[in-house]
Parts: sequence; structure tokens; C-alpha cells
Amino acid sequence: MTRVLLINQDRIPHYRVAVYNYLSDFLYRNEFKLTVVSGGVQGGADHTIRFDYREIQLSFLNLAKFIYRENPGVILFWVNLKNTYLFPTLLISKVFGKKIIYWGHGRDLLDQNSKIKNVAFAFEHWICDAIILYAEHIKKYVPKKFHNKVFIANNTLNMTEFHYNLLSKDVIFKKYNIKTKKNIIYVGRIQKRRRLHDLLMAFERMNKQDIGLILVGPDEDGILQGSNGNNIYKLGPIYGEDKFALLSASDVYCLPGAVGLSIVDAFYCGLPMVTEDVDESPEIMYLKDGINGFVVPKGDIQKLAEKLSLLIEDDGLRERFSRLAKNEIMSNGHIDLMCKGFTEALRFCIGTNQTRKRIGTQKTQDV
Repeated sequence: MTRVLLINQDRIPHYRVAVYNYLSDFLYRNEFKLTVVSGGVQGGADHTIRFDYREIQLSFLNLAKFIYRENPGVILFWVNLKNTYLFPTLLISKVFGKKIIYWGHGRDLLDQNSKIKNVAFAFEHWICDAIILYAEHIKKYVPKKFHNKVFIANNTLNMTEFHYNLLSKDVIFKKYNIKTKKNIIYVGRIQKRRRLHDLLMAFERMNKQDIGLILVGPDEDGILQGSNGNNIYKLGPIYGEDKFALLSASDVYCLPGAVGLSIVDAFYCGLPMVTEDVDESPEIMYLKDGINGFVVPKGDIQKLAEKLSLLIEDDGLRERFSRLAKNEIMSNGHIDLMCKGFTEALRFCIGTNQTRKRIGTQKTQDV
């Protein structure tokens, strides 16, 4: 049994508790014992921690002591460049003779032209024994000379343990005083980079009295202040079963910018999605334009309104997109596929795979 240490920067995001639970069990069945170390856990986690978890104040000295004492065989780094302990810990891990793995985007996708950051990423890729990326299409941000040690673990959520009671739409909407029969929904933090003003303008342009716009999420910056109108429901933060109930009762999901893991929730609930061509987030891989959603040009409010109207009005098209959205997450977005990427990278590091070619051919089997 090979011991694996995962260093999680700052605090573990609440959604990652369920992910790490599943990953820990999956790795254990493949002869890897996972330990996760971080500076705490975010509030709002729906699941009890079942993985081996250690909370420490994250610093180079503390991590160096922890690595020396616990003696893991492989160390996984999910650590942003901004954390000053990153590179000293990478170097001391090498001095201790540990195999090390990078896990992330491969580059800062929001600041791709920063020469300093790109040099830092290149050094990190060079020193690591393996690289785990969130998606295949961002592999281009890793120098080709390192592609032989790149593995893909599609970024996703653990939906295998989530169960909720699917109530009727009328019951769900009555709770929030939602009176429209068909609804577009957005769920997530209300942030400028999500381009919600484009959604609001598109919704106004649709000018349909029987369609509602449901906005769910914390608005800490007051972005939605003054954004009032007929059939706009600003519900604030909603989590857990209530969130999934609202998604399942709605008809179309819209997130104009910065697509993230919310697409997993939306597709899991069978909602086709409309977004703008504004970023290259890993999770955009799940959206197939014209198949389970639409991608419109950045800032094209008219196109955004047209695609939203099309999906709202054409029940047959929406139902087909809905089915294919659900299928996408249950296959390419299944957490088993993510865990296989980790297992392949770990086996590559400790030398238990005969060839890299063999790893690639086994990648999508039995998912």
C-alpha cells in the first residue's frame, strides 16, 4: 500500500469533502492510502469526512515536518502559485526522495499572458513526476516535452451519494413564491466575471410574460442591486437538497461567463445550458454546442436571448438537450473517470505501469 499525501491549499472547499471521500475509497481499492492536509474545511459541507484528514497551519516548516514524520511515497499538490510555501515544499519533497504530482489547470487561465506566472508553472511542471489536469483541452498549456507525464482527471463533483426527494414543480415554486410556469435559472456566486448583466438584458429582450428568471447565490458585491423586473426572482444563497430541487424544477440553465462546476449540477438535473464564448474553463468540455446546450458570441445579447427563447419554447428540443446533458455528466462527468486519472498518474510515478501507451488505452474502460 503506497501512502499518498494531498496538500490542499487554504481550506478544503465544502464540495470537495464528498469528492475526497470517494477518491480515498477508490484509491484504497487500488493500493493507495490517501491522506489530505489543509488549513481547515469550508462551512456548508453536506457530507461527513471519511478520508484521512489532518488540519495544520500551512507553512513550509510545518509541511516539511509533516512530510518527514508521515513519510508518504507520493505527494499531490493542489496549491496555487500565490502560496509562498509551494516551491520550498516542492524542493524539500524532492530532497526527501518523494514522487510529486501537480494537479490543476496547468496555467492561470484568467491571466495567461503573465510571463512570471508562466515561468513558474513551467518550473513546477518540470520538477513534478506527473501532471494531472482538469480536462484534455487544457493540455496545450503544458509544454509538449512534458506531455508524456500528463494525465487527465475530468474536474467534477461526487453525485453518487446525493439523493433528494423530487417534489412537484408547484410545491417547489410555491416555497419561493415563483409563479411562472417555465423558468431560466442561474445558481452560483453573483460575480462580475459571470456576466449576469448580459443574462438580465437578454431576459428583458425576450419580453415574455410567462417566463421567469431565477437567480440563486450570494451577492456579496451587490451586483444585482437595482436589477429588478417582472418575473425576476432573486433568492440569495440556497444549498443542498433545496438547490437541486430548484434546478430540477426549472427548464434552462444560463451562465453567460466563467463556466465552472455549476454545469455539473445543472446537467445532472437535466438542464440544457446557454453560455457565452468568453473563457476556456475546464468544465466547458461538458457543453456540446447544439447538442446539450448553446454557446453564443461574447456580449451578443440578441443571440443569447434567441437561444434561451428557443429552448424555452421548443419542448421537444429542450427535452432532447436535457437527456443528452444528463448522459454527458453520467459518462464523461462521472467521478470514476476523475479517480482513474489519479490512479494512472500514481501508478506512473511509482513505476507499476509497463508503458505510457498502455495507460492511455485503459483510460475510459469500465466507467
